Amino acid sequence: MRLLKNKNKKNNNKIKTIKKGYGKHFLNYIYLTMAMVFILITGFFGYKAYNYFIYKKKIFILKKISIAGKGISYKEKINILRLAGLYEGENLFNIDLKRVSRLIASDRWINNVTVYKKYPDEVVIVLKKRHIFAMVNKKNLYYISKSGYIIGRANGATGYNYSVVTGLNNKDSMGNYFDKIKRAIYFLNISRFSVIANHISEIHIERDNGIVVYTNNAILIKFGIGRYKEKLKTLKRLLYEIDKVHLKYKRYINLEYKDEAVIAVNPGSRVLPAGYKKNVVPADIFK
Repeated sequence: MRLLKNKNKKNNNKIKTIKKGYGKHFLNYIYLTMAMVFILITGFFGYKAYNYFIYKKKIFILKKISIAGKGISYKEKINILRLAGLYEGENLFNIDLKRVSRLIASDRWINNVTVYKKYPDEVVIVLKKRHIFAMVNKKNLYYISKSGYIIGRANGATGYNYSVVTGLNNKDSMGNYFDKIKRAIYFLNISRFSVIANHISEIHIERDNGIVVYTNNAILIKFGIGRYKEKLKTLKRLLYEIDKVHLKYKRYINLEYKDEAVIAVNPGSRVLPAGYKKNVVPADIFK
């Protein structure tokens, strides 16, 4: 009899434990349900409030677009506004800055663009322009930047007062084409402080990649391949001596040969050694 009573007590205890467990789980379920309902209600009214204050009350509405950048003209600003695709009254939260940046960057004159929102009602566009370094002749004349990037077709409004790179062949491979452009830009860079600075009308890349320069005063100068800095120094000394002796020559100078300068005069070509400046050059040497 005692054994039966003990079993009954154990069974009763199990039943009570199970009931308590179910009760606890039920309460947790109620709490969870209430929390979810609270979150849903809060989210709903929060969304309503967001739409009311942002859209209906029109708090963050685009009223101003600022464009900053060195050398940006009024006409260029108008073009940037057209490209950006922004309009007055647009909600700032709806503006996709990456999309606006891509649209503005489609203008080949733009090198770098940064767009950001300035709350409550402004979008700021900061630009960096590409600058014309030279022109290339490839069926038509095109402006190129210092990196060789083709900016656009040359025109009378922007001007033609830039050195022209010629010798580019449509049959050239892409690698060979850019190699020629790179070579011409390098030469133009190192010649900026030389005796022919601002006097290069045309820089021609020959088939063997040698460089020929035509100056504004119609002098043809053959530089050949390599050692351009040394050759520019030789040219400076040569022009000094030509001016000193009042030489009349055929506007042709060849600096292809190592440490020598060849010029064409009426009786024929004359070659001056590299160290000719150290010696006294007779006035009748070219006669």
